[in-house]
Amino acid sequence: MKFRSNYSTGIYQNLAEPVYRADKALSTSELKKFKVTPKAFHAYRNKLFTERRSPSMEKGTLFHLYALERSRFDDEVSVCPPEFEDRRKKASKEYWAEQEEKGVQVIKQDDLRSIQMMFAAYSELSEVREAHIRNPQSEVSVFCEDFVKGLDVKCRVDLLIGDTVIDIKTTAKGGANPRAFLRKCRDLGYDWQQYNYTRILQKAGVEVRKWVWAVVETEPPFDASQLILAEADVAEAETEVVAAYRQLLSCMKLDAWPSYTPSKAAIISRFNSTSQGVAKS
Repeated sequence: MKFRSNYSTGIYQNLAEPVYRADKALSTSELKKFKVTPKAFHAYRNKLFTERRSPSMEKGTLFHLYALERSRFDDEVSVCPPEFEDRRKKASKEYWAEQEEKGVQVIKQDDLRSIQMMFAAYSELSEVREAHIRNPQSEVSVFCEDFVKGLDVKCRVDLLIGDTVIDIKTTAKGGANPRAFLRKCRDLGYDWQQYNYTRILQKAGVEVRKWVWAVVETEPPFDASQLILAEADVAEAETEVVAAYRQLLSCMKLDAWPSYTPSKAAIISRFNSTSQGVAKS
């Protein structure tokens, strides 16, 4: 398994997303699989299984496209007229077949209205308003050669404004609540993302001094929040990310990708506070 990029260390604007995705450098999305197991990382990196995307994930992807790359949204997404929404009808089947032949994604009018209302909530955030006044760069691709002992890495930043990053996260109803987002931040590795992206940008010549999470709910009334992780949380993420890289290098050297308990059974207890009730060693 190798992680070699086609790009030298630096920041690249206007790089098409499929080109970025195809590059063999290590992404943070892949690294975060070590929060599960090395086996999960290996399967994800090598595309051993098809990842199922929920309707909420699809809406989140569409919202990112709408908020950050509107011209792509207009080119790649078609809004279905109400008369063609019932796909059982002959005329509807013809319409959907035509759109499929064009290679565009079809959404319903209600989906577009939801995305537009999400965008309105997102645009009302003061950090977002200020960022757009300063003419931010959007969907910025960043590559770094030999980031960690022969590993090339990459990241794609939602909004970059000087020394500030704004990252958009979509979430189900209630997820923009600061306490709820903090839990999700730990579970899904958003803190890992912030630390890793910041280091990659630093290597590429950008010193990030401020990172803002713009969190938007995908359900009415489309609440939104703007949040900044405390330094202690980022420091904890640093410790974990460094350990994940160390574990990755070890797995590569041994060509071994273990699951949860590879060598011996673990003793688990809900009374073990030191491991949050997961296991006693």
